[in-house]
Amino acid sequence: MSQVTDDPLESKLLKTMIPGRAQIPKDPDPGNYVVVDIAQFSTTVPELFANGAAYIYITEERGNEPEFKSENPDAKIGGSSGPNYRGEEGYDFFNSPSFVQDVDVDGRPTAMTSTNGGNAVTDLRLAGGEDIDIYVGGLTNGKAVANHLADDDRETYFVAAGSKGKPSPEDLVGALYIARHLHGKPLTPEQREVYREVVQFGKGPKYEQKPPIKRRDLYEYTLNFDSRDIVPKLEGQRLYDVSTTDTA
Repeated sequence: MSQVTDDPLESKLLKTMIPGRAQIPKDPDPGNYVVVDIAQFSTTVPELFANGAAYIYITEERGNEPEFKSENPDAKIGGSSGPNYRGEEGYDFFNSPSFVQDVDVDGRPTAMTSTNGGNAVTDLRLAGGEDIDIYVGGLTNGKAVANHLADDDRETYFVAAGSKGKPSPEDLVGALYIARHLHGKPLTPEQREVYREVVQFGKGPKYEQKPPIKRRDLYEYTLNFDSRDIVPKLEGQRLYDVSTTDTA
């Protein structure tokens, strides 16, 4: 244990890591908060933006999306995975980075939430108010999010969303990946392979008996490190890609 606390970087990461949605403080300290939900929210969100979504409205509850669409007729909305992961009737997509590739979101508003990552975004928004900024990061856009936050003087906290109120290895790995970039200690090739294996073996076996889309989500998207330059930031209830401000 002393070895951990003697390492300045590890001590820093321990202080800024929130290991599960259930551990989000009721009154979070001011600063930046990066929500990490590797499978699937933090991977689906960058893909929606990469395919041209104008913004992503994060609903407070699953089931509120049709109301959003009634007010925004050109919107595309996400619901549950539905029977055999084919989507829910009345919705345009679900929380899957591969499924959204065939959905026409270019220039359109979208709306969705998710059990872990989406709800973590909402929990933070309701708890923190104007004193915090909320981002969404994963393995595909982790470096971009870290680079965006690198010059910010405020503290950055990482919310590894977890599952059913408990921490999950893949989200902790994703949060650490972004945090190490932020603090100028990116992974060595060997360390990156270890991180990959943690995610792969944490999720892969669960997907073997499920439809191929689950394995496609994992191997073609979730594990595609730094494939997106997207930086999703919450404004009100809407996520916007603010990466363009980095190069403006």
